[in-house]
This record gives sequence, C-alpha cells and structure tokens, in this order.
Amino acid sequence: MQLNVKKSMCMRFGPMFDSEVVELVSLCGSVLKWVDSCRYLGVFFVSGRSFKCSISNAKSRFYRAFNAIFSKIGRSASEETVLTLLKSKCLPILLYATEACPLLSRDFSSLEFSLTRLFMKLFCTGSAAVVVECQRNFAFLPIKLQVRIRTARFLQMFAVSENSLCSLFTLKASLQLHNIFESVDSSITTACQLRNFIYEQFTSPSR
Repeated sequence: MQLNVKKSMCMRFGPMFDSEVVELVSLCGSVLKWVDSCRYLGVFFVSGRSFKCSISNAKSRFYRAFNAIFSKIGRSASEETVLTLLKSKCLPILLYATEACPLLSRDFSSLEFSLTRLFMKLFCTGSAAVVVECQRNFAFLPIKLQVRIRTARFLQMFAVSENSLCSLFTLKASLQLHNIFESVDSSITTACQLRNFIYEQFTSPSR
C-alpha cells in the first residue's frame, strides 16, 4: 500500500520532542514532514514533553458559531432561546473530544473563560458572579462539570465496548470511571446518576 505523504506527517512527544530529527523516507521515495502540530479526526495535537491537544481552534470556531447566530437573532430573541441555541449548536464545537483528550487546568480555565465571555455579552454584565448566578438560574453547567459528565459517559461506553482494541484498556477505563464517581459521591454508579446529581447540586437554591 502506497503511503500518501500529502496527508501523512510525523510528530514527537516526550522529553526529546524538540531534538533534531532525521527525515523519514517512504518506500516510494517520498519524504514525510516533521510538524509541531497536526489535525486528526478533528482534534489538533501539539508536540511537547507530554501528549496534549490544542483547544485554540475549537475556541475560534465556537466564537464564530455563536457570533453567526447572535448577529441574526440579536436582542430580538429571549435569553432562553439564545442559550438553547448556544447549548445545541455552539457548545458541541467547544467540547468536541474533550472527554477523550488530556486537558490541563489552564485548558479548563480557558474553555470556561470563553463561555463566561458569551454570558457577559448576552446579559450585558462584566461581573463573573452575575454570570455564575445566570448559569445556575438557567441550569447551564460550567465547562468543568460538563466535561466530567461527558467523560463519564465516554468511559462507561468504552468499558463495555466489544471492540478488541478497546478491550485492552477496559480495566483502566473502569478504574477512571470509578474515580470520577467517587470524587462526586460514593453512591453513584452510572453516568446518568452522575449527571442528575451534578445538576441537582448545581441548581440547588442553597448553593
């Protein structure tokens, strides 16, 4: 099978990711490029000391999607309508593959900031406290909680997958899923229970 060098490239992860490399040549004589970042299945990977993903492109497309919607409906639509469109049309762009990609604390902060800015624009405020209260009143979970639910769903499906490759990591997926449940409440055993518990706690008037 001939390798398509136009769609293939090489990246390095690990302590020596920035070391000088030698060009790789395919059997047909074509040279494979070494790159610092690449896109695979819609996810952007960045070369570094550890395996990591870039969220910059997702944030840019998230803003474009929201601005395209907001420019058409503007202030003529209610906040509920705008937030429903934001949740169904824009948020999936921002959170794409976050359940499977390793994210750092600064990545979560960056994603949360993107959502906060849109809430500030929609509710005409510069207060983060007001944004939090609006999110609670409209049952719009913060990014970190949404990613936690998405991750639990992903791991739950992964753990029962009949795929031969997935079966190699079933125990690890089950352990990670158990740790997520334990970090929230020891009585939780499914992703659905986790979601209900998080929403109940987040929208509780006592909080």
